[in-house]
Amino acid sequence: MKKKREGIRETIRKEVVRALLERAQGAQMDEDKMPKVDDENASAKYEVVELINIPYMNRSEVPLAMDIFQPVVPVMEELPVVVTIHGGGLVMGDRRMSRYYAKALAGRGYLVFSIEYRLAPRANTCEQLDDVCAGMDLIGRKLVDYNVNFTRMYLTADSAGAYLATYVAAMRGSKKLQDAIGYKPTRMKFKALGLFSGMFYTNRKDPIGWVLRDQFYGEKAMDEDFRQYMDPEHPEIINNLPPVALVTSQGDFLNDYSISFHKALKKAGKKSRLLYYGGMELRHTFPTMNPFDEKSVEAIDEMFEWMEEQAAMSVKEKDMKKIEQERLDKINERIESGEIIEQKAWEMIKELNSYSEERLNSVALINAEREYTY
Repeated sequence: MKKKREGIRETIRKEVVRALLERAQGAQMDEDKMPKVDDENASAKYEVVELINIPYMNRSEVPLAMDIFQPVVPVMEELPVVVTIHGGGLVMGDRRMSRYYAKALAGRGYLVFSIEYRLAPRANTCEQLDDVCAGMDLIGRKLVDYNVNFTRMYLTADSAGAYLATYVAAMRGSKKLQDAIGYKPTRMKFKALGLFSGMFYTNRKDPIGWVLRDQFYGEKAMDEDFRQYMDPEHPEIINNLPPVALVTSQGDFLNDYSISFHKALKKAGKKSRLLYYGGMELRHTFPTMNPFDEKSVEAIDEMFEWMEEQAAMSVKEKDMKKIEQERLDKINERIESGEIIEQKAWEMIKELNSYSEERLNSVALINAEREYTY
């Protein structure tokens, strides 16, 4: 009798899992709402070459595969790069879920790589992260075959893929997180993350945590060093992320996850943009499930416009740091020669801070014309 009750409970549990994942994958969408060839052609600026099912081995020599979508552009034009990770609750789905979305991005002029990972419970979350990192390192090696703009490299993902993308991006800057996960990070560095309907929180006391947590982590859930990092708001995670754009909607059953994560990013002083769309008809991961719909096009365009701005700012900041360092080197040469101390006090203070507009403003001496006595 006891075994029968346990069997019934397990059956109910599996049915809840199935229902949740159908929603997570957008299985509730009607066939007539799925992308049409005419929609696809109408939204494409560029012709797209598709390379499907390219096999590779992960770091443990497990066979995986990726898809590549390359826009046809003039020979000398540099391509920005997008890596995308599919959703599916970590326990189902594959990169085919991202093909419409990936092709839509390629039609905008992006070189898109869609990667996969083993599913739970065959692989726990840490092993899935290693699969993703292995795929990214392969992409890094493949980029030499393309004319790539390395200042415009982005990572996008939806639902459970957004969860993986968050941790993969954070791993690169955190040795503590790497050690807890037990795998090396990818060498790829992204200028921004674009995350749709992210399944960020796996440790909450809600249906996601209750139903799927054991399948996500397996024995790793008992690892004290790792358990603290189940919270995506942990400083080692959130402080090591590049700028993050988040998209959700009123009809997204996980919309509170994106809202909470956006607030946490802002609280930590990180750059974050939240795009929230009203309307119950816009379901979970609507931009990736139907990227040619009017609202999906708007969401994708706004997300990438913001991410492109972050990339441009990063380049500008890097150039400014280089200029400031050159100025500082010249000032140090004058200090070593003794020339700088022969000036009046206010002139010397002004020159010592002149390598940086911010420093110069902070001492309020830009318009100083006489020496002050303190």
